[in-house]
Amino acid sequence: MLEALARKLKAPPRRRLELIEELGADAEALQEELERRGYDARTARRIAAGRVVPSGEVLAELEARHAPRLGRWTRRTGVATGIERMGAAVTAVLAGAAMLAVLWRQDPGAAGGLLGWSLAGVVALLSSNWARAAKGLWIDGDLPVEKRRTLWERQVGLILAAVSLGGLGAAWQGYIALGAVETSSGEVWAAVQRVVFFGVLGVGAAAFGLLGWLALLPRLVTDEACERRISALVTLPFRFAGKRAEARRQ
Repeated sequence: MLEALARKLKAPPRRRLELIEELGADAEALQEELERRGYDARTARRIAAGRVVPSGEVLAELEARHAPRLGRWTRRTGVATGIERMGAAVTAVLAGAAMLAVLWRQDPGAAGGLLGWSLAGVVALLSSNWARAAKGLWIDGDLPVEKRRTLWERQVGLILAAVSLGGLGAAWQGYIALGAVETSSGEVWAAVQRVVFFGVLGVGAAAFGLLGWLALLPRLVTDEACERRISALVTLPFRFAGKRAEARRQ
């Protein structure tokens, strides 16, 4: 039953671990009391598990109490439903617009071209993907393993796309520069600058996506460690799990 509760409880992994340990200790104490009353160990364990598992209302109260402050505020103000889509859209628009502004300042023609718009789109998607992960961690309080893996794989794909588009843009500008060899040195230098600019822009966009995800990494590592401890805890017999919880609190 504690294993089902661990899957059902929507709270940050650290809080969920604390709750599971407390319930495990309570179940251990109740099991020992039932055994003293004459129940066999298996029956006592089943009864104890059934009694310590909170009801739906209590579970909802626990989830609300242990939700992140930002998450509680969004639910209280009524903006929680659309905040993921809204946050992802806003960050995507801002990041894409910033990339187009940089392109336009360097080369208006490149900003209006297919490669420029594609690179701006990739940066926008990188920001949107990051916003979804950040919302799960700091507003919902938890980023499920499946969603976390999907977002990370998407982020890696977009990072590779940014590098590829930067390299493709640099190669295209290099091709143009080769055609301008017989023209003035000023045009050749401008073409070389565009080659370097596109290459740096692609690498910069990739670094932007990678560093943004690395900012989430400490929290992700902590959550994964808590989830592993929860998985180990719920598979142990109450007697051993309760002693571990007590030892940890001491």
